[in-house]
Amino acid sequence: MKLTITVSGAFIGDELSYVDGPLAITIEDGTIVSIERHVEGVDLRGFIALPPLANMHAHVLDLAIAEEGWDLDIDSVVGEPYGLKYVLLKKLSRDALSRALESFYNYSLKCGVGLIVEFREFGVKGLELGKGYGVNAYVMAMPSSHDVSIDELSKLIELSSGFGISSPLYFSDDVLKTMLKLAKAKGKYVFAHIAEVREVRDEGDLEKLLRLGNPTAIVHGVWLSGNDVVMLREREIPLILCPRSNRWFLSGDARLDLIYREGIVIGLGTDNAGWVKPDLWRDAEELLLKLRYLGINDPKWVLKALTVNAGNILGLRYELSEGAKANILLLRNDLLMLGSIRNKYLAVVKRGGPELVGGVFIDGDLRYCSEEAKTLCNSLRDFISRR
Repeated sequence: MKLTITVSGAFIGDELSYVDGPLAITIEDGTIVSIERHVEGVDLRGFIALPPLANMHAHVLDLAIAEEGWDLDIDSVVGEPYGLKYVLLKKLSRDALSRALESFYNYSLKCGVGLIVEFREFGVKGLELGKGYGVNAYVMAMPSSHDVSIDELSKLIELSSGFGISSPLYFSDDVLKTMLKLAKAKGKYVFAHIAEVREVRDEGDLEKLLRLGNPTAIVHGVWLSGNDVVMLREREIPLILCPRSNRWFLSGDARLDLIYREGIVIGLGTDNAGWVKPDLWRDAEELLLKLRYLGINDPKWVLKALTVNAGNILGLRYELSEGAKANILLLRNDLLMLGSIRNKYLAVVKRGGPELVGGVFIDGDLRYCSEEAKTLCNSLRDFISRR
C-alpha cells in the first residue's frame, strides 16, 4: 500500500536536519520511499514530523505496584532479588502483570514513543507475559536467579532481544561470558546497569564486565570517573541516561560535562515505571536543564538522544529518510509554533510533550491518533480505505 502525507516541516536524517515544508512524505510497504517539497496526498500541514521518541531503558512491570515503598532507599526498593519490588511482584497474578505492561505501552504511544528497550524480570516466565502492544519493543531478558544455568540462558536468548544485566557483580565470570557469547552469536543485545550507585562502582562493576567483553550499552553511569568515560569512548560503548530516576532514587547525577566532551553516544530512559512517570519528554527537558547549568547549550544533542541515537545504539536506521522504515511522530504545530522559533531543536525539547502528539506511525502503520487530532485520523483512514 502507498500513502503520502504532507507536513509543514520535518527533522530529516540521522543529524535531524530541519527542512521547512510543505514536505510530502510517501510511504510504501512500511518504508519511506520519498521526501519532497510539495503538497500531495493527505494534508497534514498542521503537524511537523520527526522520528518517534525512543525510551532506551524501562522496567515496566513495576507499574503494577506503583509508588509502593516510595520512602525507602534504592536498595530496599529495587535491589535484586530481595527488594520490596520483587517481593510484591511475585505475589501478583499473570493478568495483573500483563495489564501493567499493556498500560505502559499504551501510554508510551500517547507520549509519542515508538521504540522501547525494556528490562523484563523473572526469566522465562517474565518473557511469557507478552511484548510490544504496538510499539517496537526490544525486551531484554533478566535471568530468574544469579546462579543461572546455561540451559535457561539459551532459552532466554531465543525468546528475547537480548540480556538485561542488573549488575555484573551479581554473576560469575562464566555466566557473563556466556551471556555475551550467546548474544553475539544470535545477533542480539546486552545492556547492563553500571555505576548506578557509588557502592557498585567502588566494587568494580565496569571493570568486571569490560574484562569479559563489550556490552551493547551501559545504563545509568552516574558514578563513572573521567577515565571511565574515556574508556567508553575508546570502546565505542553508548550510555543510557536516566536523569529523573537517578534523582528520585538519590543516586546522584552523571558527569554530563565529561560525557558531552568525550562525545559519548547517549540514549534516554525512564527506568522504573512504578516510581518514575514514563514520560520521556520530562527526561529530555531535565537533561537540557542540567546541561545548561553546566554551561552547555546544545538542544540538538538532547533531541538526538531522544530519537535517532536509538539507531546508532541498536544498529538500525531510526530516522526520517528515504529507504528507512516509516517510523514517524507527528507533533501539533499550533502548540509548538515552530515557524516562529529560530532554534527548532530547543523548541521541540523544551516545549514538547504528550499534549502535542497528533499521531504515531510504526513501520508505516498508524498506531496512535490523539483525540485532538480526529481530523488527522479520519483523513488518513478515509484515504487508506480507498486504496
